[in-house]
Amino acid sequence: MDTVAITLLRPRHRWIPLAGLTALAVWQAAALSQTPGALDFDSALRAAEQNSPLLRARKASTQGVAALEASAALLPDPKLTLGIADFPVNGPNRGSLTRDNFTMRQIGVSQDVPSRAKRAARAEVASARTERERAMQGIDALTVRRETGLAWIARFYAEKRLALIDTLIDQQRQMVDTAPAQYAAGKSSAAAVPMARLDALAQTDRRDEMRKEVSQARLLLARWVGGSATATNPLASESPSFKVDASALRANIERSPDIALLTPQRNVAQAEVREADAAKVGDWGWGVSYGRRGQGYGDLVSVQLTFELPLAPNERQQPLVRAKQKELERLNAEREDLVRKQTQELDSLLAELDEIRSKLTRLTTEAQPLAAQRSALTLAAYESGRDTLSAVLDARKQQTELSLRALELQGKQAAVQWRLNTFIAE
Repeated sequence: MDTVAITLLRPRHRWIPLAGLTALAVWQAAALSQTPGALDFDSALRAAEQNSPLLRARKASTQGVAALEASAALLPDPKLTLGIADFPVNGPNRGSLTRDNFTMRQIGVSQDVPSRAKRAARAEVASARTERERAMQGIDALTVRRETGLAWIARFYAEKRLALIDTLIDQQRQMVDTAPAQYAAGKSSAAAVPMARLDALAQTDRRDEMRKEVSQARLLLARWVGGSATATNPLASESPSFKVDASALRANIERSPDIALLTPQRNVAQAEVREADAAKVGDWGWGVSYGRRGQGYGDLVSVQLTFELPLAPNERQQPLVRAKQKELERLNAEREDLVRKQTQELDSLLAELDEIRSKLTRLTTEAQPLAAQRSALTLAAYESGRDTLSAVLDARKQQTELSLRALELQGKQAAVQWRLNTFIAE
C-alpha cells in the first residue's frame, strides 16, 4: 500500500511529520484482522456458496429435470378396458346379458408402442435438458462468486476510505483546538480560527457520506454472504491480489458463461429437431381382451393390433420440424453475436484495467510525493510567517484527496481484476 507524508499539529504548537493517512488506515484495518472470526475474501466466497438461495433453487430445478430422464424413453402405461359387447336393446332378448349368444362381458389390456426412434429422441431431449440445467447451475455458482467478490472488495475499500477520513478529522480537531493559540502567538490571522472549524465541519459531512457508503457496502455483502453473524464480521486486513492473463482469456472466450450456456441449449434444440422428425414414423399398439358370454355359450378371446397412419406428414409433422430447425438457427446466430459481444466486453475490461494501472502509477510515484512536498513547504512557510493557514489547509486537503483517490483506484483495480478472473467458467 502506498503511503504519503503528512503533517500534524501537536501540543505545544509544534508541527512534526507523521506517517501518511493511508498507512494509518492500513494499520487500523490490520488490527481488525486480529479479531476472531474476521471475514477474509475466500471465506466470504465459501459462505456465499453455502448460503445462496439462488444456488439451492437451481439445484432443485436441476434435480427435478434429471428425475424425468428415467421415464423419458419408457413405454406409456398400459390401459385396462372393461365393457359389454353386443348388448341387445330390442327384440325378445333385450335387456339380458345371458340370453343372447353374442352378448359378452369383456375385460382386456392394451398397450400403445411409440416408435423406437421417437422414444430414443425423447430420451435424448431429456438428457440434453438436464445438461442445460447443470450448465445453468454452474453459471449461477460463478455469478454468486463474482458478485460476492465484488461486494467484499467494495466494502473493504469503503471501510479503508472511512478510516482515512476519520484520521484526518482527528487531525483537524487538533488544528481547531490549537488555532486560537496560534492566533494569540501572532502566527495566524483572526480568520484562521473559523476557517479551521469550517474545514473540520466539511470533513465531518464527508465522513457521514462515507459512513453511508460503508453501510450500503455491508448490506450488499450481507445479501450475498447470508447469515447475520458472518455478514457483520470485520474484514481481513488485506485484499487478495488477482493475476490477469489476457491471452488466456481471449483464447477461452467461448467459455464465458453466456456463450457456454448456448452449447447445451443448442443440444436441446438439436434433440427436439430429431424428436419432431421421428414423429413422421407412426406409432403402433396391441390389445388383448377376454369376453365372457352367458351360460351355455363359450367364452371368447380377442387380439388386435393398431397402427398410426401419418398420411399427411408435410402438413402435420414437417411444420414442427421446420420450427425446431429455425430455433436451432436462431441459437447459432445468437452464439455468433455473443462471441462478438463478449470479446468487446473483455477488451473493454482489459483497457479499463490498463487505464487504472497507469493512473495509479502516476498518482503514487508522482502526484503523492509532490503533494507531500507542497504540504511540507507550505507548513514551513506558515511557521515562518510567510504563508497563511488557508494555504496549509489547502495543501493538506489536496494530500488527503490524493490518498482517497489512491484507495478508490485500488478498489476499482481489484474489482476489474476480479471480474476478469470470473469472466470465463472454471
